Amino acid sequence: MDLELHKPEFSNLTFERAILDSLAANIAVIDSRGEILAVNASWEEFAVDNDMSDRSMGIGANYLDVCRSAKADPNARAALEGILEVINGKRSFFYQEYPCHSPVENRWYALRATPLVDYADCVVVSHEDITGRVATAGSVVSPQDNPE
Repeated sequence: MDLELHKPEFSNLTFERAILDSLAANIAVIDSRGEILAVNASWEEFAVDNDMSDRSMGIGANYLDVCRSAKADPNARAALEGILEVINGKRSFFYQEYPCHSPVENRWYALRATPLVDYADCVVVSHEDITGRVATAGSVVSPQDNPE
């Protein structure tokens, strides 16, 4: 590919969206209050496949409120605390592996939260399916095993 011929595409929002939609990880951008500002296609597909409504996990929903509502789950509490630390500038990133089982299969995901470059009040949250690795290795990395 001749990059000189395609430079306009690299600065085009549609092209950038295509990049995000090409990733298998479920990705959302949240603001400092937790409101979901943008999601990629994988995020949308996961929500549909798991009968989640736009109100609970789509654009405009509050990601942090979803974590708060699951406060009995230690993984949700750890995720909330870690993401808030990234939002508040206390950490440069947060990483956590957690179970996300469905009625038909056991699944494991890796959660990553990082500040959005050039947007200090926003955080990128991604969930990557690591089921294959966990099934093979038989272990999960806890947030405590990943100090910054």
